Amino acid sequence: MSFYPVPLPELHPSPGTLIAIQELTEESPDPERIMVLALNDYAELWKLNLHTGATERMLQTNIPDLNLLHPVQIVISPDGAVAAVSNTYGQYAAVYDLLDGKEILQLSRDDYHYDVSTYPLSFAYIDQRLILVHGTEWNRLDLTDVFRGTSLTVRHTPIHNNDSSQNTDEPDTSEHYLDYFHGKLSVSPDQKWIVDSGWVWAPLGITRSWSLDNWLSHVWESEDGSSIHDLWQTMDWDLPSAWIAPHTIAIWGQVDEEMVDEEDWEEEGVSPAIIFFNAQTGERIGVITSVPAFNTTSPVEGVFPHAQAGMAADEDKLFTWRHGLDLHVWNCPTLTCVAITTKVHPQLYHRPAKLFIGLPTEDAPHRLLAWRYDLDKA
Repeated sequence: MSFYPVPLPELHPSPGTLIAIQELTEESPDPERIMVLALNDYAELWKLNLHTGATERMLQTNIPDLNLLHPVQIVISPDGAVAAVSNTYGQYAAVYDLLDGKEILQLSRDDYHYDVSTYPLSFAYIDQRLILVHGTEWNRLDLTDVFRGTSLTVRHTPIHNNDSSQNTDEPDTSEHYLDYFHGKLSVSPDQKWIVDSGWVWAPLGITRSWSLDNWLSHVWESEDGSSIHDLWQTMDWDLPSAWIAPHTIAIWGQVDEEMVDEEDWEEEGVSPAIIFFNAQTGERIGVITSVPAFNTTSPVEGVFPHAQAGMAADEDKLFTWRHGLDLHVWNCPTLTCVAITTKVHPQLYHRPAKLFIGLPTEDAPHRLLAWRYDLDKA
């Protein structure tokens, strides 16, 4: 059996009831400091050591209208020093310095259909600066220098040229108007490219990519820049994805046969699929078919439908899992499934630890669950 449970020590002191966790990778990794960052039901952030079970309360979050009964996202900088927290489908977010235990930024996106897609949040290191990519309006993203608190993409928000309420004192930027709701963001491992799983009216999802370097020199890059590629038009948005190389991202989606040309799929059909894209060129470079569909109905009342699934990559393997169901392991070079289990139900894959991590249960309320997949024997 390629999967086996890994017993983790009890958490001490108890961090309380955990509602969200995220991998915490520190700048100088230490085998005895394999960490996750967790949010509890008092809206406190805690560091949890998977090796020893030791816990440390970091800070009390303070985010307007944070609903701890609804999905919460924790987004962490590449060096593990800074975290952004929001309701996944919320209007507000905050950024925290995990080293000093202090709030750095309070954020907001406007209230126009904010509850329909993930709050866009992602970190990148560019020119030795920690930069936050974040949504500021439904159709606008900005870059902010985290520690200086300064915007790197100052510009007037474009107004549709049919909007008679436009302030004529402002320059006409209607040529840059973007009719697109930004969603879940993901920055490439080399910090060069960003992928956005947003949507447009119909509704339908459109996944886009563009260059972060270009964006720093051209403030309109996220609207209509020369590096933008529309990668995939799908039935859903906020799709599970994972980077498998500096320019290559795998995306799991469900395709509507009316949205693709039959000749583009040939014998592959139009069932749910995982597609590999080159974010730099927009090229489709691989397809895994016979992929299970994920459910989009949220188990939480009042939360907009979204993918009840997760994805991660390690070495040449891609992992996909669905809420309460099965976990698949795919071999990227051969585009084939090499293992399936119904016994592993993770919240995330912790790549440095090579562990799938799950939240505590009623049977084991004081320890995280963990499973390992033997990559060497696959």
